[in-house]
Amino acid sequence: MRTWQYLVAGVILMLMASPVLAQEARTTVVADAVTHQPVAHASLYTKTNGRFHAAISNTQGVARISFQYQRLTVSHLNYASRQFRAALPDTIFLEPKFQMMAEVVVTNKEPEWIKRKLKQAIKLKDQYYFSTDTMHTCFYQTQSLSQNSIYRFQLSGQLRMKSDKRKHYELLPTTADITAADSTRLTDTANLRRMLYEDFMAELDNGFIRSHRFYPNGSYQRQREGEVQLRFRGKHFEDDHGWLVIDTVSCRVLSAWRATGTKVNRQERIDGVMYALARGLGYRIDTWNRDYRVRYAERPDGTLYPAEVNYKLYYGGHDSSTDSKQEEFQKQTGGGFPNMEATLRLEPGSHAALPDSTTWHVLPRSWYIRFNTEADRQKEIELSNLPATFTIYENEP
Repeated sequence: MRTWQYLVAGVILMLMASPVLAQEARTTVVADAVTHQPVAHASLYTKTNGRFHAAISNTQGVARISFQYQRLTVSHLNYASRQFRAALPDTIFLEPKFQMMAEVVVTNKEPEWIKRKLKQAIKLKDQYYFSTDTMHTCFYQTQSLSQNSIYRFQLSGQLRMKSDKRKHYELLPTTADITAADSTRLTDTANLRRMLYEDFMAELDNGFIRSHRFYPNGSYQRQREGEVQLRFRGKHFEDDHGWLVIDTVSCRVLSAWRATGTKVNRQERIDGVMYALARGLGYRIDTWNRDYRVRYAERPDGTLYPAEVNYKLYYGGHDSSTDSKQEEFQKQTGGGFPNMEATLRLEPGSHAALPDSTTWHVLPRSWYIRFNTEADRQKEIELSNLPATFTIYENEP
């Protein structure tokens, strides 16, 4: 069997546009209601006469609507959704769920104390974040969108972290619900795994400190003594910025947000040799934008866990290869979508709440391009076929 037959992309490529219905196409701009900045990768969708249609705003916030609708939903993970029954305005303003800070020019001056505190936070992170086995009640939901399909998945259950050398997670679902525009009945834990294994503190290391410039946000309203918000921007990539809130007394990071674009994601999240091999086989990544926001909560013993996580991924590419084994694998796992967003909420649980005989699902680490063994494939198929109830998507009320 040829080696390239085992090459599996972690997310599906952008789908071709759905047929245009009998209506003149028009454009609208999706923008932040506070800053008036364009909102990229917002979802505009409807289901009319049994068919689902959608559009996605580009990096300038522009969306092209080429389909009829009775009710159009406009949504984005970081904003409150809106619905329209009449003609769309030239600009659609969305109210932000979070405080969106305006861009600030970063100077070369960086207070010396910042990197000392961050390096201390790195030394202490295993003690504060990954020191012991933990169990939590989890509430996970994800929504994925293409131009002709929508998928929603909600799951509640128990999630535990095993603090062995691999620091892996295990899942015990209690309820799972799928809402889709067609008869797709597969469960999707891919974004759950990305939120867990791509956790901000898990990825904060000395390399991250060296490759970013940090500066305090003087307008931040702190919640406790010694709390500071540090804004950062990548030194080598312009599509890499965010902020973190740190307790400068205990050197614990309390919350963080990071937005990254195509260049930095290709650099950090896939092996260069693997990507070169994939390109030789006809696979190409064109757009890869990632938005990750986390708030950590404190347990009675002083350790922290990711209580709330918001994750958005926009992924566009091209695949010209013809691999029948890969195509069959995509059918068995449900594939993916170009525009995805997910949330995760955790609450402390009890080890005594479940019997030792309970069967847990091991959650593999997130990945995008790699070689897979048959065991890897079977694990992905298992996680794509968890028991769940299914509902055909209807227009939202």
